[in-house]
Amino acid sequence: MKSKRILKFYFSADKLNGALDALIMAHACKFSGGGEKYAEKIIKIIEAKRELSELWGYLDGVIGTLSEYERRTLEFYGNLRVGIRRLGGERVREIKRATIKFRRHARRLEKFTLALRLADEYFCLY
Repeated sequence: MKSKRILKFYFSADKLNGALDALIMAHACKFSGGGEKYAEKIIKIIEAKRELSELWGYLDGVIGTLSEYERRTLEFYGNLRVGIRRLGGERVREIKRATIKFRRHARRLEKFTLALRLADEYFCLY
């Protein structure tokens, strides 16, 4: 998973959590018909929330080691809808420096393969 998507996940985790809660509630309201089918969906969503929570906790620890300026730079980059080519040269260098520092600190990111796959799967929700 690319750094930009990981950063977008980290800085938009509250939106994703709200969307997953809404999905749980929607499935719970439909529960009256075929209970097992919706219960399984709810359990899968809860498990996904647990995995994503572990990933977010790890990323929070990594980003917590960075300076406030680097965090703001990474948040700007994560929320950017386009590439960085159109930005000024100094801004591009700041983003690249902060991203490289983030990736160096996030060495154990590969451990969270399931959570990264889920974050990619639920990308449209945040």
